[in-house]
Amino acid sequence: MQSVQDFVSNSADGPGRPMAIDRRRLLLGGLGGVGLATAAALASACSSGATDTTSEGVNPGPKETLTALFPRNIAYVASGVPSRLVYTLTDAEGVPAFELPGPMTFSVERDGVSLGDPVKVAPRSDGVPRPYLPLYFTFPAPGLYDIFATRGSTRLNSQVIVSPASEVESPQVNSVLPPANTPTTTLSFDVDPICTRVPQCPFHEYDLPLALGTGRPIVVLLATPAYCQTTACGPILDLLVEEAAALAENVIVIHSEVYQNPKQVRELNEAALAPLPLAYKLGFEPSLFVTNSANVIQVRGDIAVDRGEMAQMLALAK
Repeated sequence: MQSVQDFVSNSADGPGRPMAIDRRRLLLGGLGGVGLATAAALASACSSGATDTTSEGVNPGPKETLTALFPRNIAYVASGVPSRLVYTLTDAEGVPAFELPGPMTFSVERDGVSLGDPVKVAPRSDGVPRPYLPLYFTFPAPGLYDIFATRGSTRLNSQVIVSPASEVESPQVNSVLPPANTPTTTLSFDVDPICTRVPQCPFHEYDLPLALGTGRPIVVLLATPAYCQTTACGPILDLLVEEAAALAENVIVIHSEVYQNPKQVRELNEAALAPLPLAYKLGFEPSLFVTNSANVIQVRGDIAVDRGEMAQMLALAK
């Protein structure tokens, strides 16, 4: 599992040296639903926004920026596959907004040509510490795309690189959920602890390979409440515990921790990965997968999922 430092480029910090903690990095930890990739996304997002200047004539940067919260240094967005991209707004210092004032209208362009109709995206914040904006879109081909978000006279933009589906290694929507061992209360696969939530969550009854092919919908969540480097993983697992109570009895829900042996290492980046993130090649968390009864992935919720959006996702487990 890549750490926040793996995603951040900082010439002042040599390999293995801790990064200085400034206000921006400190507050990133409070961004609800944001996984290990967050700091990099915020630090390296190719975005622009409305600028402001000080009385001294110094431009401190965009007053408000549309910032991607998904990984930017890996092949993450696949062409021809329904994608969910999580955004937020940040201030001139790169600090994520505590509140988002209302919906923004998103549009997608490539080489100045609009693709599809603009879509209004409402901010999500129920049960997560910070709000976010989830954009659902299917990019038709690999390449560089412009994402625009408009509210009143404010028009912000960000860019996203879309890769061929064959180059995106993690499981994608409309594909069958791959097998990967998930520790249970009776078979740990050398993962210790199998759940860092207190109290332990009830989703450690099934080993995923044995659940696949049973004709039952499956929900899988990758998250580590105790070892998450932001405040993301505890809330999303708690929300899943709450929302799973409304699922049909035939739906199988599985939680997987990220690390295999976190208590046996001095530094978390030395810990081995648990079987599922290793098999799925996930360098970030949390990540939620929802399948139908044929175990085809219907939706995937990365980085941030609030209560309402989770309920909508879980409704597809049928």
